[in-house]
Amino acid sequence: MEKKKNGIQSIDVGFSILSVLVNSASPLPLKTISAQSGLSPSKIHSYLTSFINLGVVEQNLSTGFYSLGPTCLKLGLGYLDQVNILTSSQPIMLELAQEIGQTVFLGVWGNRGPTIVNRVDGPYSQTIFDLRIGSVLPLLSSALGKNFAAHLPLSFIEPFIVDEIEKQGSGSGKPVALSDVYDMLDEIRNNGISNSRGQLLSDFTSLSVPIFDFSNSIYAGITIMGKIDVFDDRLDAKPAKLLKAAGKKLSELGGWQAVSR
Repeated sequence: MEKKKNGIQSIDVGFSILSVLVNSASPLPLKTISAQSGLSPSKIHSYLTSFINLGVVEQNLSTGFYSLGPTCLKLGLGYLDQVNILTSSQPIMLELAQEIGQTVFLGVWGNRGPTIVNRVDGPYSQTIFDLRIGSVLPLLSSALGKNFAAHLPLSFIEPFIVDEIEKQGSGSGKPVALSDVYDMLDEIRNNGISNSRGQLLSDFTSLSVPIFDFSNSIYAGITIMGKIDVFDDRLDAKPAKLLKAAGKKLSELGGWQAVSR
């Protein structure tokens, strides 16, 4: 584990106060901020005064309660502008490919559907000529496609699903009725992961998880693919767990926060 470097204590204290406001859905009184941060009201007040002057915190003149200010929005948007999914995902994909030994793909929704935008091979990867950067994958027979179909708004994705069903008809393991598709997508959302075994390529199996942004919307997917009987594609096995952890980490880099249940 990486050891934390010594920093400026006053900044640490200030951000502990801001963390309380970040995690609150509504403005808070001073006593609540004090209770949740473990700091005295008098100490907190001096920090809040400086934060208000900088626009980092706002105080409601009627209630006296505190909330995040417009400067926080500027900081957040500035961060998102600098986060490039291709750049931020590369080290995570490299680590995943080395750990599992198989090929890792990054995909986004392009103008023609789920599109591969990056690929990293592992030490045991098999040559997959059919899948390269720029390849557009089907919705119902690829793990990446199923991933997007499960998490994009139904009003947007349903016409693509209907079109694919009409064009491809019944194939091995492909749902051919919308009710079957809905059941499959519900299962994917419940599991937090999609799979495609021998559907896209007969000898290969794959797993895919979503990458969410700050609005809890899918904007990318990360996928592992390997040879059937070589790559362990069970949903409770190590590769699936590592893939989910990678998706969660990339989502958090994009500003996503898990919804409390």
